[in-house]
Amino acid sequence: MNTIDDIIRARRSHFVKEFNGLTVPEEVIQRVLENARWAPSHKLTLPWKFRVFSGEEKNVLCQTMERYYMEHTPVEQFNEGKLAKIRTFPSKISHIISIGFVPSEKVPEWEELAATAMAVQNIYLTLTAHPHAAGYWTTGNGAGSDFMKKQTGLPETGKQLGFFFVGMVDEKRHDAERPHQ
Repeated sequence: MNTIDDIIRARRSHFVKEFNGLTVPEEVIQRVLENARWAPSHKLTLPWKFRVFSGEEKNVLCQTMERYYMEHTPVEQFNEGKLAKIRTFPSKISHIISIGFVPSEKVPEWEELAATAMAVQNIYLTLTAHPHAAGYWTTGNGAGSDFMKKQTGLPETGKQLGFFFVGMVDEKRHDAERPHQ
């Protein structure tokens, strides 16, 4: 992959079931965060607040997600398969990046939400350029709750917008279709 067109068109979400359990090199995680920092941001408010969980801290967060699912899922919606999937997180996921957002009140909030999404897209594009590092933005697992806002260390004025799961894959998927408009 050597052109921006190739990288954009190859960008895919890869899910936990595809992760092989190997650790994404720390220099890749640092590059992901640095490239996210270069997302457009009106008045340079940089509203995104990323927090990386790895090692034992990641495992504790995964256990917190499991507990959240067990305690907050209504009985009629509870799914043993979903719980089993959550229980694979510690062994499959390399890093979890909490996607936080703290509005500045200097520009409309929607502009800062868009900037945060652009920063996450830069994470995706950076991982696309790596032959085996991959991930996806999940809005499940308690994301957005006040409980997870507290667990991820966001201030009262912040919003927890999800988690970006990062892992290594043996082979990336590349096929996709887009309708012509």
